[in-house]
Amino acid sequence: MSSGSGMLSARLHGAWDNRALDYDATVQLDGTALRITYDASAPKAIDLTVDQLRGAVLADDVLALHVTGGSTVVLSGSPHLDGLRNRLEAAVCVFPAQTLSLRGFGSESSAPGSDHDRWFDALLTARRVSEESRTVETQRRAFDAPRLARHAQLTREAWATARSDDAADLRALEAELEEIALPYTTALRQLEHAALRLRQAPDELQFDVWRRWTGMVQRAFRTADEAWALMVPVLCDPRGSSGSLWRRVLGRRKSGGGS
Repeated sequence: MSSGSGMLSARLHGAWDNRALDYDATVQLDGTALRITYDASAPKAIDLTVDQLRGAVLADDVLALHVTGGSTVVLSGSPHLDGLRNRLEAAVCVFPAQTLSLRGFGSESSAPGSDHDRWFDALLTARRVSEESRTVETQRRAFDAPRLARHAQLTREAWATARSDDAADLRALEAELEEIALPYTTALRQLEHAALRLRQAPDELQFDVWRRWTGMVQRAFRTADEAWALMVPVLCDPRGSSGSLWRRVLGRRKSGGGS
């Protein structure tokens, strides 16, 4: 049967529940539910969700499904296995909704506007690409950590330049914004390491490693949101002796006994 119908016929091999498999089978993927029906004399079914798949490896027209717990189910004898493998990956790679739990993102208190949109632009563009192209590789490339870090740095520098004509105030504001954004910068470094592990992951564990990688993406969103909430009052604060950074510097000097 055509893979377009959501069901295909194949030969089933491997093992399941300590039982060797060698049967003609039908395979159906419905959303996130995968059903493999086999043994026409006494019909049985293997029911899985895509969350149980650790990886799906297609080689030489044979599709091996690596399942949580150590089992491997093997399918062969169908011209549609490549399509099934692609549909499985798309079903796995449904990206978490990063912005739903963010406190500052899009709320009235977060002072949305051009600065807000500029700060989140790179992350939201990456998320949009990830939602449109649900493959591990496309999503990994979309959330390129060095590119996101450069965007954040250039955004902070542009904010500082627009708000100060004095060189000393400019450097002070850049330093303050950099300090506030440090947790986000750290999260992006962690995301870069996670992306490298994902790129190097063996195919049979690719989905497992992808899930851990998405956790680092969520951390990047969360720390970017927290940084934005802290930067809003700084961006609204006039520079000079009344600026928040200078109040902190003077406070340190006074507490240290300096003039």
